[in-house]
Amino acid sequence: MGSSSLRPRSVTELVDVAFQILRAHYGQFVVCSALAYAPLLLLRLMVIGDPRRFLTGSIQSTADVTGLLWVLVESSLGGWLTFTLMDSVLVGCASQAYLGDDVNAGKALRRAAACLPRVLAAGVAWFVFVCIGFMAFLVGAVYVAARCFAVTPSIVLEDAGVVGAFTRSSELSKGRKRHILNTLGLVVLIYWIVVFGVSVATSLFDSFVLSTLITSVVTVLVYPVVAITETLLYYDARIQSEGLDIELMAQDLGLASLPDAIPR
Repeated sequence: MGSSSLRPRSVTELVDVAFQILRAHYGQFVVCSALAYAPLLLLRLMVIGDPRRFLTGSIQSTADVTGLLWVLVESSLGGWLTFTLMDSVLVGCASQAYLGDDVNAGKALRRAAACLPRVLAAGVAWFVFVCIGFMAFLVGAVYVAARCFAVTPSIVLEDAGVVGAFTRSSELSKGRKRHILNTLGLVVLIYWIVVFGVSVATSLFDSFVLSTLITSVVTVLVYPVVAITETLLYYDARIQSEGLDIELMAQDLGLASLPDAIPR
């Protein structure tokens, strides 16, 4: 988009721009999303299998209970790892597109791989904080989600450490938590409506393989808009709190140089 297009935006504007970026670079985003999602698809098809096999009739033995628990654990861990990697790669691509650079999937993948251990560690910490937040009658979990909205972008785009990413995200969320929650809530609602609708439709086929394949394809095609919106929120917060748009325009005009390189 370029620095001339950087400005504070409303909730609907951010989501609209996210879809514009996705449409403009759809091939690159889908490739990155598919590469990150492929291991989870293989895990579900070749290792985990159809969990409904444990739910036909009553559970008869300890082995049935253990098998069902293992399926849940493997699915949860696989999904967490997959979406963490997917988010990291797509944030890199979204940053390139938003700042007017060429979207380079290979560069985004390399950057995501380099910071993946930190993103995973941050994900564990985020999960713990959210669980603690749930103990505060859900309000705490929502607060954590808003305060930690920029953890992944801070790691991927600023090369921050785990602790530094949480500190950075907390600073960027000051005075903007409602804006953050409304934006993320809108795009996540759109995503889940699509995925849930497809899941309900595919359940009519009564085929685990077919329904898994279709749901996976839809996820790969639609999820990038969530990561793009997350990235736009990060930049929106920087524009409002740090005047990032003014600094970038000045840099483009050769009037000033930034003390630190702008993360792309």
